[in-house]
Amino acid sequence: LPVLLPEDVTFDRPGNPLERHPTWKHTRCPRCGGEATRETDTMDTFVDSSWYYARFTNPWAETPTVPEDVDYWMNVDQYIGGIEHAVLHLLYSRFFARAMHLTGHLPAKCVEPFEALFTQGMVTHEIYLTRDARGLPVYHAPEEVERREDGTVVLRATGEPVEVIPSAKMSKSKKNVVDPTDIIDQYGADTARWFMLSDSPPERDVEWTAAGAEAAWRHLQRVWRLATEVAAAEGGEGEPGADEALERARHRTIAGVTADIEGFAFNKAVARLYEFTNTIARSRAGAEARRRAMRTLAQLMMPMTPHIAEEVWELLGGEGLVSRAPWPEADPAMLEEETIVLPVQVNGKRRAEIRVPRDLPREEIEARALAEEAVQRILAGKTPRKVIVVPGRIVNVVA
Repeated sequence: LPVLLPEDVTFDRPGNPLERHPTWKHTRCPRCGGEATRETDTMDTFVDSSWYYARFTNPWAETPTVPEDVDYWMNVDQYIGGIEHAVLHLLYSRFFARAMHLTGHLPAKCVEPFEALFTQGMVTHEIYLTRDARGLPVYHAPEEVERREDGTVVLRATGEPVEVIPSAKMSKSKKNVVDPTDIIDQYGADTARWFMLSDSPPERDVEWTAAGAEAAWRHLQRVWRLATEVAAAEGGEGEPGADEALERARHRTIAGVTADIEGFAFNKAVARLYEFTNTIARSRAGAEARRRAMRTLAQLMMPMTPHIAEEVWELLGGEGLVSRAPWPEADPAMLEEETIVLPVQVNGKRRAEIRVPRDLPREEIEARALAEEAVQRILAGKTPRKVIVVPGRIVNVVA
C-alpha cells in the first residue's frame, strides 16, 4: 500500500474503466505470491451523490463547477431525507463541500451547503409470525392473515393463531411489506398519497393499515360525489348570508392550507380540506358560490391527490389543467370574522357562550352575557358583584 490507480484508463464506453484495463487488475497476492485480481469497485456511490447538488448548478460545464452558477444557485434551501441520510449522506456531503472549497470549486458560503434539514418518518406495518417446530419465527405477509371480529389474527389458510408484533419498519425479510402496485390497483394512487399525508406529521412514522386506506378512499369518493352534485346544480340564489359565509370559509382554508404546506404540516393541511369539504356539503349558498368553492378545493387538493383534483377541476369548469393554474391567494379582509364567540363564566365556571359583533361596545357585551338563561338562573334575580369583559376573549361574572 498504497495501491496507485492507473492513469491510462479510457472513458469512451459505459461501465467501470478499471475492469477493461489490460494490466492493472492483475497482480500478485501479497501473502502467497500467487496470481490475484484486484478489486475494481474502488469508487463508492457516495463519491457521486455527495456533490451532485454542486454539479447541478451547471451539469454541462467542462469543470466541476462554474463560479457564477454556484453563486446564483447555492446554497441548497432544504435537505429532505430519512434518518439514514442524516447520519451518512448528509455527513459525507458536508465533507465534500469543505474539500471542494479548499480546492477552489465552491466559495466560502458553501462550506455548509444546506440551509435546513428535514428528516421524514417511515411507512411502517405490523409484523405477523408463527413458530416452527424448533420455536423459530416464520413470518407471514399481510395478505396471508385475517383479523377476526373478536380481534384475534389467524392464518387465512389454516386458521392457526398468529403472533402480532406492533408496527415496525417495512422489511422484506419479515414480510411486513405492502406492495404499492397492489394499493394502486385496489384504491388508486390518490388514496395512498392522501392516507400517508393525513395519518401523522411527516417527521413521524406512519403505520399503514387497511382501515386507514379504506377511510381515505371513502373520503375521496365523497369528494367526487359532491363535485358531481355541485356541477349539476341549477343556478340560483342561496340562503341569506350563505354565500358570504362560504366565501369566508374558502379564504380561511386557502390561508391555512398554504401555511401548512409551506411548514411541512401536511396532515394539518389534509385536516383543513376535510373540514372544507364538510363546509361545502352543508352550505346553502348559491350554485356559483359552491362551484367556486369546489374549484378551490380541487386546487388545494392537487399537491396531495393530483388525479381526482384534475377531474374535479375540469368538471367544475376550470380552465386548462389545475396543476398549471395559479395557486389561490387568500384575501386578508375575508379572514377577519365579523362576529366572534365569547365564553361566559360565572364564578370561574363556564356557563354559556355568546356570539357578538367583533366591534360591539363593552356595555352591550355585558348586557348580552347577563341576559343568558344559564347566567340568569345562577344569579336568581340578584345583581352580580362584578362583570369583567376581556375584549375578544371572555366574559367573567362574579355573582
